Amino acid sequence: MANLLILGATGSIGSTAINAVRNKIIDSRITGLVSYSSDLSELGKEFRCPTLKAEGCSREEIRSFIRNAKPDIALNGVAGTDGLIYTDILIDEGIDIALANKESIVLGGRSILNKAKEHDVRIIPVDSEHSAIYNLLKERKAERLILTASGGPFYDRKDLSSVSVEEALQHPTWKMGKKITIDSATLANKGLEVIEASYLFSVDAENIDVVIHRQSIVHSAIQTEDGAVYALLSPPDMTLPIAMAIDPELSSKAVAPLSFRDLSLTFSAWDEKRFPMLSLAYRAIREGGNLPIAYCAADEACVNAFLNNRISFMDIPAIVQETMERCKGTEPSSIDEILDEARSFHQMAETLCLSR
Repeated sequence: MANLLILGATGSIGSTAINAVRNKIIDSRITGLVSYSSDLSELGKEFRCPTLKAEGCSREEIRSFIRNAKPDIALNGVAGTDGLIYTDILIDEGIDIALANKESIVLGGRSILNKAKEHDVRIIPVDSEHSAIYNLLKERKAERLILTASGGPFYDRKDLSSVSVEEALQHPTWKMGKKITIDSATLANKGLEVIEASYLFSVDAENIDVVIHRQSIVHSAIQTEDGAVYALLSPPDMTLPIAMAIDPELSSKAVAPLSFRDLSLTFSAWDEKRFPMLSLAYRAIREGGNLPIAYCAADEACVNAFLNNRISFMDIPAIVQETMERCKGTEPSSIDEILDEARSFHQMAETLCLSR
């Protein structure tokens, strides 16, 4: 039985993991729970473990809590740029990471992956797409990666100029936090996943395809040199990828088995004109340097502004692109430099939001 630390315990990923432990899908002992601002006292009593409300805590206070929790593996379900700080601390402490915070890889890039390798720390992806690829690659080598995207709530909508916050938060298949739901509506989430996949699996952008798959049953696929395609299929439920990352020897079913007797699967191309955020992500990974950092930080600022009705839905890609146009630096070499650049691009995008 592994000792498990859950970061972002009250978010959608953290809550799903806690339920999986409760239901004995994951055979783990929770030894610590962290949330930014939520009260965790009841959960702490339930699992008889220490808790931390990280709001206002220094990095060393967070480090001390993580160290004292003595986890074998940590689930990083923290949302946004702050997740990179937790990933960095976990690597320093030599703790394996079930990673649901895609910003850790998009921002950290080669620096964070090289550091994990130096500290002999495993980074096991939890995003359903990367989890699928990670497990498919255990048995075979891929020539191409195929990431599936639901297409969000606006797949069939031609005019996106008057999209409201409420409409953008109505995802057709997944129940997620607000930030990732808006990113799914713009396809920025898939853009972040393309960048993450390129880093995680050492694959060039030209060998990563994105296809729209409305049913969210095929979570991703790989194509091998012989032309065969291997895919992972399951209902749209994050329990399975979380469980596979934390406890590969699952003792009970994580999701309901699929029935193929009445199963319809469709696939189609994505529209580059209506969803420019995905095109911008491909540009970021192709050109490299600090463009992925600019993309990620600017998107975070824009989504926050959109949620607060300060910019329109289609302002998001426009401001992200303008931020990227002002980006001419090289890839930073340390985590502190990465965080500094992310803050700088975040502020740049916020300024552009104010001018709208």
